[in-house]
Amino acid sequence: ALPHPSSMSFEKTVGFLLGTNIGEVITVFVAMIIFKQAPLLSMQLLWINLVTDSLPAIALGMEIIEDDVMNESPRPKDESIFAHGLGIRIIFQGFLFGGLALIAFFIAKSSLNSIEAGRTLCFMVLSLSQIIQAFNMRSQKSLFKIGFFSNSALNKAALVSLIMVSIVLFI
Repeated sequence: ALPHPSSMSFEKTVGFLLGTNIGEVITVFVAMIIFKQAPLLSMQLLWINLVTDSLPAIALGMEIIEDDVMNESPRPKDESIFAHGLGIRIIFQGFLFGGLALIAFFIAKSSLNSIEAGRTLCFMVLSLSQIIQAFNMRSQKSLFKIGFFSNSALNKAALVSLIMVSIVLFI
């Protein structure tokens, strides 16, 4: 029998998608205000959303139930999905991803005097940070404690995402 996805999978997936998409919005919005230039092309944003958002999010939704889930007290039925600090973490992570992408954009654009270099590095940082974030959202526990290979769907999705991003970057 296959393990059933956790009821928390919905929270993990929503937290992942909101955090990464807030990072994208902050990157574009702040860069347009500060640099007066788009840090990403529309095709780059679409690629990020299709490849590094979708595949890991689907796989994250297949996360199995954690061993100690029955030790937790039941949640009230009217409790928000953003309770217990999830909303704050999502906003913090979004600002973190946006900040890292903006720094990458600025460094590459300035040092190489090329908007294309800035966009490429910004694209790479956002793409890779989203793939890493999928693993981060798996559990409140350490990835080493829950096992790096315990969600093979996520590992496969991350590998496919990395390959597809690499193809775009290097070809």
